[in-house]
Amino acid sequence: MTSEREDRRTKATLEQVRTDPASLYDETYYSHGYETETDTAYGRHGQWLTFFNAAAKRIKKRIRPRTVLDVGCAFGLLVEALNDAGVDARGVDISPYAIGQAREDMRDRMAEGSILDPLPLIDGNRYDLVICVEVLEHLPPEQAELAVHNLCKASDRILFSSSPDDFEEPTHFNVLPTSEWIKLFNAHGYHLAEDIDANFIAPHAFVVQNPNARPTRPWYKRLF
Repeated sequence: MTSEREDRRTKATLEQVRTDPASLYDETYYSHGYETETDTAYGRHGQWLTFFNAAAKRIKKRIRPRTVLDVGCAFGLLVEALNDAGVDARGVDISPYAIGQAREDMRDRMAEGSILDPLPLIDGNRYDLVICVEVLEHLPPEQAELAVHNLCKASDRILFSSSPDDFEEPTHFNVLPTSEWIKLFNAHGYHLAEDIDANFIAPHAFVVQNPNARPTRPWYKRLF
């Protein structure tokens, strides 16, 4: 059973994410609190660079976006990989520490900001694709709907994932089954893009789009 002391710590952390979320994602978090199964801390090194470079190539090939916004971009590893692959990608993150770790030539493409605010557009234009990977489980439950609303306002197509079973991470306040996230997008008129496989991001990743989303492939290739 959770001790009274642990209950107080949990409540304090939840209050912190509501009032000062940026303070949760500092150097300590990225050095020790965000690790892979092999205990390799997140950062600009082999394992993570390989993952994001491969992901960028698959995004370009399968979705073919011209412009991309990565929401919750952390150090901007996917942003830089997409740009290196020839895609006009930008990033936004709540953590000033994380934004400060961006590759030098990417820093003008990164912005500090919250998913609870309207997302920055490119000269007022929406993006071909918005990416939000392992972000919304960090929000208090009552903020999820607004976050999904802001994602949908920024693009007709969204690549999304949120852990359905990681309850151990201290900043995971809203871990939901994947089906619940899909329902939230459905409520905004967005539905699964069944022809786009997103499992290269995570087994629970998916793409949703609204009926106005431009085709990911020329119509004649969709016949074969």
